[in-house]
Amino acid sequence: MTNLLSRVYGDWATKGMADKYLIVAFDALEPLLRVVAALALVWFIGGSSGKPRFQSGILTALLAAFLTHTYLLPMFVLMNSQLAQAALAILSFTAALVGLALGTLIPRPLSGAVLGASLALAVLVPMMPFMKMGNVLGSNVSAVFPAIGGGLALFGGVLATRFSNPLTLPLASIIVVGATASCIAIPNLFTLVQNTTLGYDPTTDGNYTINSAAASHFIVLTGLIGPVLTAASIIYRDSSFLRILTGGYTQLNSEDYDGGDDKTLKPNTNTTPKPVYTPPTNAAPEAFNMFDPADLPPRLSEYANMVYSACEDLGNFFGFQDASVRNQAEHLLILLSNNRRYMNSHILPPALQPPSPIHALHAKVFSNYMKWCRAMGVAPHFSKMNSSMAAPPSVASRVVDLVMFFCVWGEACNIRHMPECLWFLYHKMMEEYTSCEGYTQTRSLYAGHYLDYVVTPIYKIICANMKSNTDHVNKRNYDDFNEFFWSRECLQYRYSTGDPNERTDLEGGSGITTPLPGESQLPITVGMLNAPKTFLEKRSWLRGIMAMSRLVEWHIVTFYLLSVLAFS
Repeated sequence: MTNLLSRVYGDWATKGMADKYLIVAFDALEPLLRVVAALALVWFIGGSSGKPRFQSGILTALLAAFLTHTYLLPMFVLMNSQLAQAALAILSFTAALVGLALGTLIPRPLSGAVLGASLALAVLVPMMPFMKMGNVLGSNVSAVFPAIGGGLALFGGVLATRFSNPLTLPLASIIVVGATASCIAIPNLFTLVQNTTLGYDPTTDGNYTINSAAASHFIVLTGLIGPVLTAASIIYRDSSFLRILTGGYTQLNSEDYDGGDDKTLKPNTNTTPKPVYTPPTNAAPEAFNMFDPADLPPRLSEYANMVYSACEDLGNFFGFQDASVRNQAEHLLILLSNNRRYMNSHILPPALQPPSPIHALHAKVFSNYMKWCRAMGVAPHFSKMNSSMAAPPSVASRVVDLVMFFCVWGEACNIRHMPECLWFLYHKMMEEYTSCEGYTQTRSLYAGHYLDYVVTPIYKIICANMKSNTDHVNKRNYDDFNEFFWSRECLQYRYSTGDPNERTDLEGGSGITTPLPGESQLPITVGMLNAPKTFLEKRSWLRGIMAMSRLVEWHIVTFYLLSVLAFS
């Protein structure tokens, strides 16, 4: 900073006492300002852990700016002018904007790539002085980071795209933001990291500025303070990080929600179900909708026994409405009949044909559920063999899965606008169903239990928000609620709002003596009432620029590429 002030104020000998005191004060405050800036960055990134896209954009921006500055530095050093330094700063800033845009658009692969490249640097920085002094790699030292860092970045990006791990983004933040904070506080560390990336010092004849291995390791050990503080900030400001490390979820209490500064509308909606049980009128034996179960067409009768058996079992276990179950049974039979076309050699060659129409329909219906499970980082829940069906286990279990989903979907009403909410309900209900294997036919809830205790409370929350006269800035819509079910926080709740201590089982639930999965958790309505608004809806004069954001980003990217091409 002294050199900068000297360039601004001129020769030291020509200045008065006031100017000299000012320069000395700036020089004395420089370390403190660096530490304050580093701590501010650490604290800021710790609070953004709940915004994965924004956090991925920040990390990608930091890495893009560093790599651009590092690899363009040797070209601009030769010019030795202030104009060259300004051009290098502009290009680095533009690279940061490009990284911010790309990291926000495609967060998963880029967060994995950032983690891989940062791990390579974290390993090479303490090792490079010994490799340089021992001449281990000879003239190939400049190719070490491009080879190792590029390989790990590619591997991390592919791995993060294929498998969603909630630890990827926090670990990348700890390394990248911690290293950035350390470089802000310790200028020599930035020089050391740059030299490690290039394999030589561009400002000299090729030797390191930090020639001593002991000195470089002292700087590296000092630089570890940044990642440690970043990890502490993330843990302190985001309690879910510890739950990710332990692989489970802590039980939440309603007292944990104090509202804070959140101005989102949270209506005082009574979600406690108060059903009035009335025995359903016994339908006539010949009651049906479109097809008589006793006289089904040949194309529908092949899987009719399995479908109707699963409908009866699941309808009693969860309390689905009888009419809805009959609708979904016929719906599923028609879909299976339609999927028989895949078994025709004129449509698909024998090598590509699925084992049965049930396999084809199951793969199509649950493809989005598999993506949701990968995003949540949990294993999908599918039923096990149903002993009451005289069918192969792979076929019988898939029939139960399909019947479960279509029964959930059939009574979902407006919840169908939130597909991830449907997958949450299916996931939790199938978990409960499979845990009660052997007792599923002994539990019988009244027809309408699922509507009273699951669908109606969720619908009341959505209805209260959609019908509110509150401005849309503070009112949650379907997108906001659906975004809540894209976060792992939703898995901390149970799907039903009924009190587990109040059994509504018409047959007493004999055989089920232990709590079912999730019964010790809060109902999902608590999480929905306290879910934050995530869909940005703010009126601004900048809306015109936001509407043309794609064009603005394209101009920034092309300017950056053309500038690099021109200076190279």
